[in-house]
Amino acid sequence: MGVVYASFPLLIIQCTWTPEVKTPLHHSSQGRIILQTSSGLNVPPNHPHTFSESFIRQTLQGISKAQELGLLQELITSSPLPRPVFSPGQINFLAPQLIRAFSQATSEELIVFHCAGDNEGASQVNGTIAVFAPSIFFLTLKNSDDYTGNKSKASSSSRNLQKHTTLLFSQKQAVLPAKEASHFMQPSAKDSWIAINYEALSPSVTSNHEESPPPPLVSPHPGKNQTEGPTLQEQLQDLREKVNEQAEEIQRLQQTTPH
Repeated sequence: MGVVYASFPLLIIQCTWTPEVKTPLHHSSQGRIILQTSSGLNVPPNHPHTFSESFIRQTLQGISKAQELGLLQELITSSPLPRPVFSPGQINFLAPQLIRAFSQATSEELIVFHCAGDNEGASQVNGTIAVFAPSIFFLTLKNSDDYTGNKSKASSSSRNLQKHTTLLFSQKQAVLPAKEASHFMQPSAKDSWIAINYEALSPSVTSNHEESPPPPLVSPHPGKNQTEGPTLQEQLQDLREKVNEQAEEIQRLQQTTPH
């Protein structure tokens, strides 16, 4: 009996512990892409999934971040303007890699990305991306200090003054409210995140083709335009003047002819 009681707690631990499984997809100087299972998912992601590269690029370009300031910072400085999360170089790296990752991810995995800084002055960006049915693009942004060992006193002091980083999107109508977004997954309290309903995006983002401008109006009579009326009147006036001149000439000749 003693053996049974000793093994029972061990059985409970083994059943409740779920390890995270990581599947590397890409690793280069530009960054890394990993598929990873997560315990923070409330519903299974809609993976695998297919996106066009133009959609990925325009969506990433539309995401920006705004830093909320602490009380002390608000007293000594103004609030900084939102700035893009991804630089053009980081988007060039991510777009084709995310298309591949979406096509290989399963309904138990998130796409984890690590973008290195570049010569455009952009700092490294780390986070996760997932897609949920029917049309939710869910991105989390992690603190870069989670992936670097550079934790100086100056940077720590600055972080203590800052409250939170808020992610924004260029098309506000497509951003999902926090209460609805929490239905899909629950990111860490340290993470910033944004959920975008891409069915609510304008056609310029969801379509690969821009709308063509309306064709120019064509006159039903080629070679004629709106100045045709005045031109015809001028021709008639010229004709009247010529007739009058001929009539005067005939009258003059009649007067000079001897009877």
